[in-house]
Amino acid sequence: MLATIRKGYVDTPAGQVHYRALLRVAGPPLVLLHQTASSGAMFERLMALLADDFPTLAPDTPGFGASDPLPLPFTVADLAEVLHAALTALGVAECFLFGHHTGAAIAVQMAHDHPGFVRRLALSGPPLLGPEQVAALLATLQPFTEAEDGSHLTQTWARIRRRDPELPLSIVQREVLLTQWARDAASAAYHAVFAQPFAEQLAALDIPVLVMAGERDTLRAGLEPSLAHLRRGQALVIPDAGPYVCDRQPEAVAAALRRFFRAA
Repeated sequence: MLATIRKGYVDTPAGQVHYRALLRVAGPPLVLLHQTASSGAMFERLMALLADDFPTLAPDTPGFGASDPLPLPFTVADLAEVLHAALTALGVAECFLFGHHTGAAIAVQMAHDHPGFVRRLALSGPPLLGPEQVAALLATLQPFTEAEDGSHLTQTWARIRRRDPELPLSIVQREVLLTQWARDAASAAYHAVFAQPFAEQLAALDIPVLVMAGERDTLRAGLEPSLAHLRRGQALVIPDAGPYVCDRQPEAVAAALRRFFRAA
C-alpha cells in the first residue's frame, strides 16, 4: 500500500497554517518541523518511511511554504506559539516532536513553553551557536531584493549548491523557489534563532531528548555542547551526511527516530 500524504490548512489566531499529514496508523503523532527556508516538503520521503510507525504531521512554519506570514520582526516564541495553536486545532493533545535546524529551535521553544505537550524531542542540527558563528552568519544575511537579470535566483542557487555540491537538482530547485517565496521571513527567522536563549531552554527540559547531526552538517559543532545542557539527553552522528540529511539519507533519519520514539 502506497503512503498517501494529504495536505490541508488549519486556522490559528495569526492566520492559516499549511500542513502535510500521513495518518495511516493511530497514536500520538510525530510532528516534523523544517529548516529555513524550506517547508514540510523536505519531509515527504521521511513521512513515507515512517507511515507504519507513527501518524506524521509536517506544518509549514509561518511565512514559509504555504503558511501565512507573521509581521516582521518575529521571535522563535512567536513561531512556536502559532504552530502549537495549529496542532491544537488539529486535535493534537500531545506529540513526539522532531526539528531540523530552525525547526530544532522552534521545537525546543514549544517543548519549553508547553510542558506536557511534547513526550519526546529529537533535534537534528541543534542551533547552539557561538558568537563567532552568529557573526559569520549575520554577515551573509541580506534584505530580499529582486534583480532584473535574475541574479537573486542564481545567487541563492549557488549558496545552496555550496552547502551540498551533490544535492539533486530537483531539491536545489525546490529550495531556491521556497527561499524566494519566503522573502524577508528567511532573514527574520535567522535573527530570531540568534536571539533565542536556546541553551537555557535545553537545560530546563525534563523529557528525553535526542540530539543528532549529519557528520558534515553545518551545525555539527553544536551537537556535544547541546548534549551537555540536557538532563536526559543522548546523541547520534549520521555518517557522511550533510545539512540536507532528511532529503539525502531519510532511511538513516527514519531508523534513528523509530528507535528513539518507540522507546516511549
